[in-house]
Amino acid sequence: MVRSAPQARGSVSVEFALTLPAVVLVLAWSLAAVAWGLDAAQAQRTAAEGARVALTESDARALEVVRSRGREARVVRTDQVITVCVSVPARLLLPTGERCAWAWARP
Repeated sequence: MVRSAPQARGSVSVEFALTLPAVVLVLAWSLAAVAWGLDAAQAQRTAAEGARVALTESDARALEVVRSRGREARVVRTDQVITVCVSVPARLLLPTGERCAWAWARP
């Protein structure tokens, strides 16, 4: 049986106690990044749907559709293009964002 020196016996516990918060922080940040990415993907789909509705119906109806999905949005209409931008909420240290979709306006 191999015995370790008395001062080395508790070093594993100390190393574990020192590294555990860092591992938990990296895991939490990674999960927040995945959640933010999923939110961004859903916001992009919602913006595309809002642009389709704004093209076929009205801007107000497009905003209703986007808000029914629990998102905030804005519609910008020019002579040639309809743009719908949907906000992406911040998560942990990740910033807020915005995903936009556009459609050619009918002449």
